[in-house]
Amino acid sequence: MRLTKYFALTAAHCLGDDRKARLRPVVVRLPGGRRLAGEVKDCDPLTDMALVKIIFGKGEKVPLPGINFDTARRGEPWRAAHRPPGNGVELRGTVSDVSVIYQSTHDDQAVSCHLLRQDGSCDNVKKFVGSPVDREELDPDRPSVVLGLIVARPAATEAPQDTLFAGVIDEAVRRFDSFRFRPEPARPLSESERIYTVLQDPQAEAAARKDHTVREGLKKAGVSSYVNLRWNHRP
Repeated sequence: MRLTKYFALTAAHCLGDDRKARLRPVVVRLPGGRRLAGEVKDCDPLTDMALVKIIFGKGEKVPLPGINFDTARRGEPWRAAHRPPGNGVELRGTVSDVSVIYQSTHDDQAVSCHLLRQDGSCDNVKKFVGSPVDREELDPDRPSVVLGLIVARPAATEAPQDTLFAGVIDEAVRRFDSFRFRPEPARPLSESERIYTVLQDPQAEAAARKDHTVREGLKKAGVSSYVNLRWNHRP
């Protein structure tokens, strides 16, 4: 699963049990079938996720499709983006729980995951481990949204057998140190920290919705509402 232009994620256990053997060249397959060289930069057994750097040839320009992430919601439908070769069966179901403890250590480290219920149409779900988990959209014009990454079933779990586990993207960003960004803190920003002001202006929103381009933009983005922001200037 591509995370940024230069990095992708996969399930760590799919690369083998030996940590040193995991850190080897791999092949990254893009949507559409194109293959690029990749290099495993790090593995995190606690999340069962591995970080892969995508290697482009010098001066090579590879068009990459856009990718969107969102927080999973309990009860919403999902489907696995990956479809094994020669297998016409899709893996899909509903999100049964979000942000639950996936694994923890004795020194109080803990990582979260999403619990996925599958609809029972697939007999061998192991073929889908490492696949992105997309929100299932009924509107084909809406862009796909990634909710997580299918990872291994932890040994110490009492979850029903039809439950799958999805690694959380926030955990990957938090656990791997190759990124220049981090998840936003849960606490609200103070007035001095805020770089914008929310404008509650129902009349302006109603007028904007009459604009055809605004309606189409909201539809393509898969959102039903928006807020106006006034950006604060900082010297």
